[in-house]
Amino acid sequence: MGQLNLDSVKKVYFIGIGGSSMSSLAEILKLRGYEVCGSDMQQSHTVEHLEKMGICVTVGQKAENIANFQPEVVIKTDAIMSTNPELIYAEQHHIPVYRRAVLLGVLLDEYPMTIGVAGTHGKTTTTSMITSIFLTAGKDPSAIIGGHMKQIDSSYRIGKSDLCIFESCEFKESFLHFHPNISVILNIAQDHMEYFKTVENLIHSFQTYLKNTRPGGAVIANAEDENSLQMLSGYSGKVVTFGLEKGDFTAANIQISHGLTSFDILYQNQFFCSVGLSVPGRHNIKNALAAAAAAYTAGLSASEIGQGLHAYTGAQRRFEYHCKINGAIVADDYGHHPDAYRVTFQTARDMGFKRIIAIHQPHTYSRTKMMMDEFVAVLKTVDHVLIPPIYAARETNDLYHVCSQDLVDRLPNAEFVPDFEHIADRIKQMAQPGDLFITLGCGDIYKAAELTAKKYGEEIF
Repeated sequence: MGQLNLDSVKKVYFIGIGGSSMSSLAEILKLRGYEVCGSDMQQSHTVEHLEKMGICVTVGQKAENIANFQPEVVIKTDAIMSTNPELIYAEQHHIPVYRRAVLLGVLLDEYPMTIGVAGTHGKTTTTSMITSIFLTAGKDPSAIIGGHMKQIDSSYRIGKSDLCIFESCEFKESFLHFHPNISVILNIAQDHMEYFKTVENLIHSFQTYLKNTRPGGAVIANAEDENSLQMLSGYSGKVVTFGLEKGDFTAANIQISHGLTSFDILYQNQFFCSVGLSVPGRHNIKNALAAAAAAYTAGLSASEIGQGLHAYTGAQRRFEYHCKINGAIVADDYGHHPDAYRVTFQTARDMGFKRIIAIHQPHTYSRTKMMMDEFVAVLKTVDHVLIPPIYAARETNDLYHVCSQDLVDRLPNAEFVPDFEHIADRIKQMAQPGDLFITLGCGDIYKAAELTAKKYGEEIF
């Protein structure tokens, strides 16, 4: 199959159109005048939004969906398995099929200036922070984000400037299709190991990605992350570093009040600007430093950066409040890795919650099996844990033979809950003033928080 060329294409079909990035790309093509259609496995707010835009979406995936639409090109998300009937139909009828990342790469290459944000944790937040900085400075950027940014009420925006800020995902090496001017690498932790197999392979993939940085560009890297430092070995291009205490951009005079942080940014040990973040979590200090480094490298001033970071109001599914019950807060977070849980729980403690009740939806059999010890260790640190069935996503259990009860059996503070109705009922039964109930995972666990708010929420946020 050759390179994707959209010039002679009129009809594009998306398999898995409901994902945040896939839906953004579908909308962009629709706005450009293409005829767009797609499918997803479940109804969602995103699917409803696409339908309102005039994009036909079928819930359920079957060969006749493509047969009826007769597209010239099919775009698939990486979660689609080889047994998918729509994919099989397209291949049998010689309809070109491209990964989501290929389409995104084609669109990004049209921009003279791009900033890509990669790394295991913090991509959506940092991409959104950089977008906020440029928006606040009146630069009218385009942005393609892996989550819903509250300031723009969307996961993308099309601006009139030459700049596009985008989230750059390492899953199945998607990011190797991108060629940013500024490559931000937040951190490199073990994830997607069913694909990468070893840490060495993971780091090597990031090293290959760095070579995609456009001539004259720069890499923004975490000076306090050992894997990131190893990634930089042998790289000869411009590098700007960040870290709480080490790097070109560092933080000083950190203060935390009710989970919100204020601090000074130093550039090469000299005062740069003061920042008061409007989103909770001390981990966001590092995200803000990375965003500041990227924006400064792209030519923005210290004052523009400080104002833009303060203006950032968050993204959906990032410690997002849903309702209040019996004086307890019910919130939702997209985190699905033990490291992400650790910072989420620390944020909750900084905010003064008396008890933390985690509702952990295990995501994929492979991650649950490979990271069982790490999940046990972090989930032991909260007061109680509710665990529903594993969200399979793209996998079957043939290789891993693992279930949620395996995790429950290793946790003294956990119980199994069969579905979202039971989760909502347990939250209602357990809720006390000062509690935080937080749904965790990148599957559909957010629906449990929504259902709880609908059934029992005394105050909806």
